[in-house]
Amino acid sequence: MKSFLSLLIIIFVCANALIAQHNKQVTKQQLELFKKSTLYVVMDDDPALGYNIAIKSAVEHFWKLTPYKYLSPDEFETQRKDKDKFFLLPTKVTLAKDKRNAEYLYLNLVMGDTAENIDNMPEILTLPLAYTGVDENSYVYIMDVIVRFAQEHVKQMLASDRITQFRNLKYYNRNEDKIKIKTLLIEKKDLGDDVNTIEKIKTVYPYPVKIIDSEEIEKVISDMKQNILILHRIDPGEGDNVGRAYKIIYSVDDNLIYYYNYENISQSRSGKFTARDFKRIFE
Repeated sequence: MKSFLSLLIIIFVCANALIAQHNKQVTKQQLELFKKSTLYVVMDDDPALGYNIAIKSAVEHFWKLTPYKYLSPDEFETQRKDKDKFFLLPTKVTLAKDKRNAEYLYLNLVMGDTAENIDNMPEILTLPLAYTGVDENSYVYIMDVIVRFAQEHVKQMLASDRITQFRNLKYYNRNEDKIKIKTLLIEKKDLGDDVNTIEKIKTVYPYPVKIIDSEEIEKVISDMKQNILILHRIDPGEGDNVGRAYKIIYSVDDNLIYYYNYENISQSRSGKFTARDFKRIFE
């Protein structure tokens, strides 16, 4: 993974750590160009890399909105100023005003622009994937649903008269009420001690939940099971209490986010999905 990151990743620094990292947002007029464009998926030069394999498979199976092509990092650098092109690429992200210097891997969908700095390219989507340096297996197994969400996100923006509301992914928390009518799948490692069994969960959340492993979740995503939700939790790993923990619930059948939240990890907060998170949904 290190070679991939060193070759490809660009540092994005946000101006406001409270709303996460953002470029300038694409305008409605610019977004309309997407429908007649080609999506350029930036790859690493190593075809055997887990990320390459996962993103290529997901795009080829599920990206239907536009034609697509693959670019190497060098090709991206030579083409990124073309305003008629749109790029899907991973980036390193450090949050401004965060003295902890935590570094994250994000998936970005941006429009080509003549700006000298990458962080001034018009943004359509900025989605957290993982902390840099963690095992890529912690996120590549859900790449199918992530690409499907990215496509649905673009569709919803194109259909909306107010694309600024998509600026913060918490926009999708309006789907929270639908969580209760679907089955939520969670890995045991992602649950806090106060809800690490079904019995404990039921005391704060009386709706369908199953505790399963990543292999089962991968199969559910592949089969596009109906009425199923999965939790993707992003943290720096066991024993590390620096940075942010992201908690994202994806719907497998309609390819939307149903819950998006994050919290700062500390000695008192592990960043795991806890009774507090379940109560946010329940209440």
